[in-house]
Amino acid sequence: MAGHHPGVPGLGDAPFDAGGRRSARPGVGREFDDDDNGVGDDHGRALVLASVARDARLNKKFLLLITLSATIATLGLLQSSAAVVIGAMLVSPLLGPIMGIGFGLATLESNLIKRSLVTMAAGMAVAILVAMFIIWLSPIRDVTPELRARTQPTLLDLGVAVVGGIAGVYAIMRKLSGVMVGVAIATALVPPLSTIGFGLATGRFDFAVGAALLFLTNTLAIAFAATAVARFNRFGPSLTPQHTAMQVVGIVVTLGILSIPLALTLNNLAGEVRARSVVQAELRSLLDESDRVDSMNVRMERDAVAVDGVVLVDRYAAKLDTELAARIRKALDRDARVSIVQLRQQTNAAVQVEEQFNRRLATLEQREEDARAILAGLTVGELVRRDRVLIDAQARRVVVQRDREAEGEQVAAAVDRIMAAVQAMHPRWLVQNGDLTAAAAPDASASQPARQAP
Repeated sequence: MAGHHPGVPGLGDAPFDAGGRRSARPGVGREFDDDDNGVGDDHGRALVLASVARDARLNKKFLLLITLSATIATLGLLQSSAAVVIGAMLVSPLLGPIMGIGFGLATLESNLIKRSLVTMAAGMAVAILVAMFIIWLSPIRDVTPELRARTQPTLLDLGVAVVGGIAGVYAIMRKLSGVMVGVAIATALVPPLSTIGFGLATGRFDFAVGAALLFLTNTLAIAFAATAVARFNRFGPSLTPQHTAMQVVGIVVTLGILSIPLALTLNNLAGEVRARSVVQAELRSLLDESDRVDSMNVRMERDAVAVDGVVLVDRYAAKLDTELAARIRKALDRDARVSIVQLRQQTNAAVQVEEQFNRRLATLEQREEDARAILAGLTVGELVRRDRVLIDAQARRVVVQRDREAEGEQVAAAVDRIMAAVQAMHPRWLVQNGDLTAAAAPDASASQPARQAP
């Protein structure tokens, strides 16, 4: 079923009847109310539909904005920067086609629904592909808190999306652009798509599934909220009670099915929060006042509670794990597996030793990082094979096994320039040439300093 909406591209060419009622210019007793911006009459509804249809178009502007938004969101997720992720939400144009779906369902306007679905599908595909490309290029692929936050949607997210959808429709009908900014931030749409791209690019399909559920939750909740508010404001007045019943049943059934996994996730998170609170309280009661918890991890594993952590104590308690597990079983009525490592409180001398150890460890880590960078620099272009580079990180020494006669003059000169560049970038290291002989490894004393390229 399709209505007739003039001035709304793609929604038909016949005169617009605002869902069955003929459009009329404001006359005596029908002037616009400044408070509702004309939404209360047919002409006002026509303008709203025209605005919604325009925002649901698939054009170069939409593709550019979704590309920029996905780029910002992906970089923000990798940096775990909430401010950058919020910036991506503001750039995102996905609210346009989602509102188009909602208003299309409210008026049963098939052209608007099709247009919005095509635009939405294109935006999703572009956002996921852009995220995968950035993840593929990025050397950082760690799971950050911002990424993990998009993988466990709950009923709370559904509630936020529903309320956000209502606010979005109100902003469209009242032309409140500032409200739409808040809706874009509250109902995150692009960050879940970027998380899907991360999951697909890194093989973390559990992340991709969780983020897809969050995106589906936000999209359907916003669209259905838009449908309900639009019908409440008399969009599609020509629809029969049967059409209204179909809309209500469809929305209730869809959201009901969607609520099942969201409710399960919320229940699991609530169980983890309660278990963590119980474990912290019981562990604190078993420790002395001077003892302190250094770290603790509480997780739910099927019907059991798994606890592991580190505590700093003055005296070792032999039965700490057993007593804590017994108290957890009693308080939560679940099996418990506890593994607590007890460390003696450190004296000043011990702290100094630890600081020295940490400094030594940091130095070794820096040398390992330099070694990887040197290896990457020497093997660029594959003129030098990796198995021909011997690295002694402890001595900060690098030996490149070479056969200059086999290399040829041009290749040898190129390798010399590469070695000189690497030596300049790492002045604390010694980069040397070594003759390629039948020996398993070059003699360090026989190595010659790398010849600087002319």
